[in-house]
Amino acid sequence: MRKWLTLTNLAGLLVLLLGGLALWATQESSEFRPLNLPSGPQPQEPGARTLRLYFAKDTQDSLVVEERTVQVAEGENLLERALEELTRGPQLPGAAPLVPAGSPTPTVFLRDGTAIVDLPRSYANLGFGAAGESLLIYGIANTLLEFKEVQQVRFLLGGQEVESLGHLSLLDPFKRP
Repeated sequence: MRKWLTLTNLAGLLVLLLGGLALWATQESSEFRPLNLPSGPQPQEPGARTLRLYFAKDTQDSLVVEERTVQVAEGENLLERALEELTRGPQLPGAAPLVPAGSPTPTVFLRDGTAIVDLPRSYANLGFGAAGESLLIYGIANTLLEFKEVQQVRFLLGGQEVESLGHLSLLDPFKRP
């Protein structure tokens, strides 16, 4: 009977174990990991600014643009201010709000031309259908894409990447057409 515990067999077993360990270590988790977001606002000079805000049309079938002039304080993040104005709702007749009154404002960060919008967790429970969810996401994305420094928009939910809020995929960034 032959010996099974030879030097060649031990070396082969060691290579197999090291390969398995390397594979396990390089496998990505199936769960989404939080992103390390930049902090701090993009400094702005004080004064009046005109924002182009995208709201839902009152028929809920498309978006409508409202131009709104706001006073910006020194150092205020203009991207966050635009999202605050979106959350406040439209002033334009024929326009409808994207979120219910009293909803929290998303946070936005800018990194290398990408606006990263962190939607509050409560947005996952808005109960919008596919059309309402599309109007919400595209309203935010189109509003931010009006800024020359924003080339694309990505969405997070509660600080984590998510596939969707229920209908529209949020995995790929939204870009200018």
